[in-house]
Amino acid sequence: MHDHCPNCGENFNPEPGFYWASMFVSYALFTIWTLLTFFIVVQWLDVDLDYYLMGLIPSLILLTPYFFRMARRTWLTLFVAPKPVHKHGPAEQAIARQ
Repeated sequence: MHDHCPNCGENFNPEPGFYWASMFVSYALFTIWTLLTFFIVVQWLDVDLDYYLMGLIPSLILLTPYFFRMARRTWLTLFVAPKPVHKHGPAEQAIARQ
């Protein structure tokens, strides 16, 4: 993960331990995934619970990097407002400074 946004320069590490609580967001993502797949596979498709669990464990392992990034991104979005980037030409920048 970059330290600063390449477009607007926003600091992605506002304070030490900022992303510590994103593990709770990650836990929520794993819980939603587990419940959603359970109701679809076991309840709706009527697959045996043992087969569901044998497929769930690899899917959770494969989705770990994605959920990790989504949890950090969600946590950052909740607490850091993005800075709008205005791309102006030289004439517009001179007018904006006045």
